[in-house]
Amino acid sequence: MTKNAALLVAGVLGSIWIGSSAQAACMVVGDSIGVGIGMALKGVCSTSAKVGISSSAVADRVRSGGHWTVASLGSNDFPRGIHPAQRAQSEMRVRGALASISARAGDRLLLVLPANGARGLVQSWAASNGVRTVSFAPGPDGIHPRNYAVLGREIRGRIGE
Repeated sequence: MTKNAALLVAGVLGSIWIGSSAQAACMVVGDSIGVGIGMALKGVCSTSAKVGISSSAVADRVRSGGHWTVASLGSNDFPRGIHPAQRAQSEMRVRGALASISARAGDRLLLVLPANGARGLVQSWAASNGVRTVSFAPGPDGIHPRNYAVLGREIRGRIGE
């Protein structure tokens, strides 16, 4: 089994919490992409992520503190074939989640840009609010990263770990 396949299997199992009693340098919060990032950054970051959760649920997982917050959100709010009325509601929810996350994380926030329909919204919001972002090359499903190890190294470089 490849590393990405193993991460996907771990993600399918549901929610993940990786951490220790010591203060981690960063905390990964998010959806299934966050689950994979958490596994790639095991030992560096604590992780609170769950497959299939909305941006609002991701925002609820953010904790204030002196650590970096790496947040993956938006992918589940914009499913393929979403109707325009649903899209407007999703955009409002994602913007609200982004504002909440930013308020808790402060200037130590790194947003993972989704690969699907939420990408433009998250990228635009981050640019307007001076929030750092990181992107990834999507795998065959067009949603999840092709290589979590590469994304993990990119994140480590951005947060100075």
